[in-house]
Amino acid sequence: MVQQLNNTQIAINTLLNKLNDSLPQIRAKAAEALGKIGNSSLADTLVSHLIGENDLNVRLNLIRALGEIGNESAIPYLASYLSDTNPDIRIITAESLGKIGGEKAISYLIQSLQDTEVKVRVTATIALGEIGLEDVIPDLVNVCYDEDDSVRFSAVDALGKIGSRYAVN
Repeated sequence: MVQQLNNTQIAINTLLNKLNDSLPQIRAKAAEALGKIGNSSLADTLVSHLIGENDLNVRLNLIRALGEIGNESAIPYLASYLSDTNPDIRIITAESLGKIGGEKAISYLIQSLQDTEVKVRVTATIALGEIGLEDVIPDLVNVCYDEDDSVRFSAVDALGKIGSRYAVN
């Protein structure tokens, strides 16, 4: 067991080192791998790399990794990416906030329900349904009247998920 922990730590250290590689493909793959490992103590390190990263694919994978890790300390940093000019960044950020969950994430996801990009609104709606707290029901009811069919569909589905949780309890 001790040897396995040492080997895991060696892998983590190597992957952290690869976040500084000159090739963005290597940095992106290292971020993805660290997300799969899921060690919550890596959140601050991933955030610091995200802040300084310019490559889109690396940024996307760092945001995904933060969602996979699920450390709530990353929420305020991720939230700043909900206003990024690139809709893919906003979509993946909403998805990651949904994976992390919690009250802090919910407030940012509710703001994303007003995004100009349909896929961001859909992703935020799905994420709120997955988090499943009853407090978001009024917001999801409002989204049921969105101009886009896919957003309305996601809102109806999310309401069903949340409602079924509370109906069982």
